[in-house]
Amino acid sequence: MTFRIRSYQPADLESILDIAVAAWQPIVTSSKEIVGEELFEIISPDPDARKRERVTGACQEDEPRQVCIAEIDSEIVDFITVHMYHDRKVAEIVNNAVSTTHHHKGVGTKMYEFVLEKMKQAGMEAAIVTTGGDEAHAPARRAYEKVGFSGPAPSVEYHIKL
Repeated sequence: MTFRIRSYQPADLESILDIAVAAWQPIVTSSKEIVGEELFEIISPDPDARKRERVTGACQEDEPRQVCIAEIDSEIVDFITVHMYHDRKVAEIVNNAVSTTHHHKGVGTKMYEFVLEKMKQAGMEAAIVTTGGDEAHAPARRAYEKVGFSGPAPSVEYHIKL
């Protein structure tokens, strides 16, 4: 098994979009349960398209956004987008996901360790990541804590149908 992390290339886009959409399915399901199907459809009528749009946008931006790809035996199994705010010396992990066939194999941990080191090398003094507090986000929270992120900082989001 050959594992490597490399920079994003435009030919990677469809693979990482598929990974993103599949990885976010439990989050979409959880969100529907939390806010209700009717309100969810108003707030996020096409969550797969929205996720694809956000990831595509991150991949098409220039600095300070960076996109890294993890491969196992030349198969893309993980991606991560990072935004570096050089003026504040703070970096933010934005979109990231591990292929559902490679969950719980340490791929995400290796990727976080890699990007945290890149952040340090770029002169960043702190890193942030935001995730959900629901059960669907529990694996992400565990992964962030495993590499040293503190938190979570409490946050509450409310919804209402008008």
